Amino acid sequence: MKRSVALLLALALAACSSSRLPVPPTGPHVDEEPILVPYPPPPARVEVVPPPPKEMKEPVWVDGEWQWKGRRWVWQGGQWEVPYPGAYYAPSATVALSDGTLAWFPGKWHGPEGK
Repeated sequence: MKRSVALLLALALAACSSSRLPVPPTGPHVDEEPILVPYPPPPARVEVVPPPPKEMKEPVWVDGEWQWKGRRWVWQGGQWEVPYPGAYYAPSATVALSDGTLAWFPGKWHGPEGK
C-alpha cells in the first residue's frame, strides 16, 4: 500500500514538472503615461491554458489581466502570442502614487530598446 501511494505521488510530481509554460521575457514600463483609476482591479482569474495553435512558431503565453474601461474593470483573457525578436512584455501594474492616487499601467509589449 505504501509503495503504491509513493509511486502515484512520484508520477504526479513528474507529470507536473515535465511541461513548462513558455512565457515572454518581462521588463519595466518605459515612457508610458499611467491611467488614473479610483480603485484597484480584482484578483486575477484562474485560466485554463489551451494548447498553442499549431501554425504559431515559438509562441509564448501572455496571462489575462483586468483592464480599466472607463468606469469599471473588465477581464481580458490570456492568449498565445509570438513576440518580436528582442521584445519584452511589461505586465499590467497598479501602483499608489505619493499622494495616494492609484495609477494603472496596462500590459504592453516593448521593442528591443524598450520602445
